[in-house]
Amino acid sequence: MKKNYSLSVFAFVVFGCLSFYSYGTAMMDYFLLYPSRFFVGEREFVTYHKFLESAILPISVFPFLFIILLNMVLLRFPPDQVPKWLLWTSLVCLVLDLISTAFFQAPWNFELSAGKNIELMQKITDTNWGRVILESTQAILVGIMFYRNATPLYRSPVIKADQQ
Repeated sequence: MKKNYSLSVFAFVVFGCLSFYSYGTAMMDYFLLYPSRFFVGEREFVTYHKFLESAILPISVFPFLFIILLNMVLLRFPPDQVPKWLLWTSLVCLVLDLISTAFFQAPWNFELSAGKNIELMQKITDTNWGRVILESTQAILVGIMFYRNATPLYRSPVIKADQQ
C-alpha cells in the first residue's frame, strides 16, 4: 500500500508540474508564435516555420503526451484528496485537445511548411480557441487538484502540534 501511495504522490507532482509547463508553452505558442507568423516575409517564412516545427516535438508534444500517460496512471492510483471525477475531466480535456491537434491543427500547420498561406494561418488562429479553452480548463482542474491535495495538510493535527 505504501508503494502505491508513493507512486501516486510522485506521479501527481510530475503530472501537475508538467501540466502547468505544457499550458505555458501552449499559450506562448498560441498568443505569440501564431500571430508572429503574419509578420514574417514570404521568403523567410518556410525557414522560420520549419524551425518552429522542429522545436515543437521536444518542447510541447512529448511533455503533453507524457501528461496524458500520467493522468491515466493517476486514475489507477489517485492521490487521497483528489476525486476521480477531476482526473477523468482532466483526461477528457487532454484527449479532446489531442484529437483536435492530430486531426486539424497539426495537418494545417504541416501544410504551412510549403509556404506562407495567410488564409490557412487565419483558419488555424480562428479555430484554435477550442484548444485554448480545453487547455485552460485542464490547468484550472490541476490547480483544484493541488489545492484539494494540499488543504488537508494544513488541518492535520500532526502539523499543528509541530508548529506549537
